[in-house]
Amino acid sequence: MKITTTSTIFVFLAVIAGVITTPAFASHATATVSIPEGSGASQDAPCVADNSCFMPAEVTVDVGGEVTWSNDDTAAHTVTSGDLSADPDNVGADFDSSLFMAGKTFSHKFDAAGEYPYFCMVHPWMVGTVIVQEAMAEEPEDDGMMEGMTELYGMSSDGTVKVEIEASTPTAGEAMTINLEFTDAATGTVIEHINYDITATQAGTTVLEMMAVHEHMGTVSHTTDALSSGDPVDVSITLQGIGIDTKTGPMGDVVMFTVVPEFGTIAVMILGVAIVSIIAMSARSKIIPRI
Repeated sequence: MKITTTSTIFVFLAVIAGVITTPAFASHATATVSIPEGSGASQDAPCVADNSCFMPAEVTVDVGGEVTWSNDDTAAHTVTSGDLSADPDNVGADFDSSLFMAGKTFSHKFDAAGEYPYFCMVHPWMVGTVIVQEAMAEEPEDDGMMEGMTELYGMSSDGTVKVEIEASTPTAGEAMTINLEFTDAATGTVIEHINYDITATQAGTTVLEMMAVHEHMGTVSHTTDALSSGDPVDVSITLQGIGIDTKTGPMGDVVMFTVVPEFGTIAVMILGVAIVSIIAMSARSKIIPRI
């Protein structure tokens, strides 16, 4: 019991020290899209109904930014620009990966602003969109109309994996963006082939749930469903090891944080599985009221 209490205080202090508020417009230099297992199974695959055959289905980068697609399925796929039904003559005009196999990646840099729909030539029910925007200048911090991003970090219980989290402010009627980066705490290098679960809830309603995510590049952006209000959003990330077939590193460690409209992300906890419920209750009863 004493060890649990000490660990909780240590993690809380480390988290408070790690909170950094970023400018109103965060850089969108890169984005990563995963092709999850089962995407190419059939046009009746579960991912078709919720538009998650490419995850996320929509990403945003600045002009000159790069998007990387990782094939985490067991089948071969393509990433081909265009809309097969609306404009079949211009399919592949902007980019085309050709066929790339499981475990491989494809990257493309975007030099012009615009909206770029794309799909898989082999499995045309798999569709996604890349939005390319002009790079935005920083806005004054006192401009209350601008939505900010808040960044912080947490550490796995064994101190080997650093989880950096960036989240937008909860806004009624809008999806919330959650950017993640997993790095080696000792070297600072991005960890490839990280496995994790992520859930986000608002007022008891699940707005994002993805289990057994495999991120090839170590950086990923998630988008929630449109939020019903500006109420706080609770996010939980469970580390599930590193690797493809044989997994190593932390498994079962949980990163929990709460995104609050007025203050951005205010609390993060790295928890052992056995004490998740106890510390989660502590976070809600002791941390939030102090803000």
